[in-house]
Amino acid sequence: MSGGLANSPAQKQQPDDFPKRNVDINPGPQGFGRNRSKDHSVFKLFDDPSAAPVIDPFEDGERAVRAAVSKVLGAAKARPQAAQRPAGTDGLGRGGATVPRSGDGDAPLPESETNQFKGSSSVSRWALLAKIQKLCRPEDPQERGPAVCGCGRPGEGSTHVNIHLRYGEQSGELRAGVSGIYRCGSPWLCPTCAVSKAFKRAEKVQKAATATFLRGGKAALVVLTASHSIDMSLAEIKELVQGSSSAARKGRAWVKAVEDYGILGVIVGQEVTFSVENGWHYHQHLSVLVDGPDASAYSRAKQAGEWIAKAYIEQVRAKGGTVSDRYGWHVRVACDAADASDYTAKGSMAWEVAGGHKDETKSEKSLTPWDIAIAASAGNKQMFAKWKEYEAIMPGTRSCVVSAALAKKLGLEAEPDDSEDGEQLFHEQDDVVGLVEAPVWSRWMRHGLASTFLLRVELEGELGFASAVEQTEADSAEIERWWEEKKAEKAREEIQGKGDRLLRRAANDVRKHKHGAGMARHIVDVVNRFARDNPDDPRLSAADVLRASDIEDENDRILAELFASTTQARIAA
Repeated sequence: MSGGLANSPAQKQQPDDFPKRNVDINPGPQGFGRNRSKDHSVFKLFDDPSAAPVIDPFEDGERAVRAAVSKVLGAAKARPQAAQRPAGTDGLGRGGATVPRSGDGDAPLPESETNQFKGSSSVSRWALLAKIQKLCRPEDPQERGPAVCGCGRPGEGSTHVNIHLRYGEQSGELRAGVSGIYRCGSPWLCPTCAVSKAFKRAEKVQKAATATFLRGGKAALVVLTASHSIDMSLAEIKELVQGSSSAARKGRAWVKAVEDYGILGVIVGQEVTFSVENGWHYHQHLSVLVDGPDASAYSRAKQAGEWIAKAYIEQVRAKGGTVSDRYGWHVRVACDAADASDYTAKGSMAWEVAGGHKDETKSEKSLTPWDIAIAASAGNKQMFAKWKEYEAIMPGTRSCVVSAALAKKLGLEAEPDDSEDGEQLFHEQDDVVGLVEAPVWSRWMRHGLASTFLLRVELEGELGFASAVEQTEADSAEIERWWEEKKAEKAREEIQGKGDRLLRRAANDVRKHKHGAGMARHIVDVVNRFARDNPDDPRLSAADVLRASDIEDENDRILAELFASTTQARIAA
């Protein structure tokens, strides 16, 4: 391995002059007070790593690359630490890498049946990020795409990125991470940033709910939806539900309800899924916080939730929408603060963090946005269209906002709004297993190899860091060579196509004088004229021009015969 690509503390002690930053790009979930939920399923993303998404940067040249890279990596030897080697396996087999593949079911590259290590949820998120970046990339290279397209790239001015190995606080899994990179901060488009955003949202809701319960209050949990069909766009159903929900909590009637039921405030969570039968399913989860302390707090909370639901139904119908009296809403009173947090932040926690582990979010017929992205990247045109629709509508949608007025009533410090502004994560010093130069990491990101590398690091550990770099560089080099060949082939096709067009034009010019005097001289004049007008293109041959004109004559004769026979048949009929 070239010493200029990367280095590991196992080879050389890391310098001590790196700035210490308490920033973790793969933060373990934090507790939310004494009443934090015991349900840890929400702290995992894509709990089944065997279904981890993989990347296809190759398009139609994939099989050729597969065969070539298999030769390069076939001799690679496994050097995992003993504690990290999967039980029942003797060696690494394919460098611990889930290397790019398409949606046609072909085996990963290079092929192996011995390796059973699939990596952590962190690897899954990085793999899905590469897919989404490809989906969001504008067709025009000069056009700027959404911020998620730059997520994971080296930060401005960074000469390298740090690679870490840490144990997850909740799952206990060994996870590879990166610092010294740019983070987009999008909870809607980015599977890596969605994790920290989701926990922050849930933490805000739980703080507000805890403060409410401590003063003897209660929280009514309300879900609002509306009838939808496959023909409705996401913008239509979102505007209907969101607009009706907001309108229900305005005006004199709302002011009176606040006084009657002792409503402190409402926190709104957003969620969207898709059904191939019924289309987009956008809905809201409301946490209606009611003040106490008195014996009527429970009943007042339930009545407040029902009041909001009925006012919402009136607004939906006034806007021309349809909502079921039985299934369009549901109200219950939260058991505790953790219950309120889990329910209201459901959209964030259920599919942003847990990949749809909650039954209410994902069923066999319901797709999360991540499901849509995976299907779209595999070539499903319908899902690609749905992803582009989702990409255009959902970013910027505020969720689980605790207003300044509500925070003041509860004695909480007002927190900044949940923005989607990106940020640069500085280099961290803890648990560093190696460094990768910024240009190298950027190239791996461009080729969708970041998750491949992190998977190898998780399997091989610090001692195998150099091997992971070397193998991933081999992948990258082969992909680069393939792309260069692809570009050269395209250039040749363009030149050939332009030459064919010139030849046809010259042949047509010759055909106009083909049966006149001075035919040979005329062909030479045509060839010379085309050479002067197109100096950058190969010179046409007089023989080729004459041959092409003969072919055109034969084509005209065949077409004339076909036209004549068709005309005669029509007259006879």
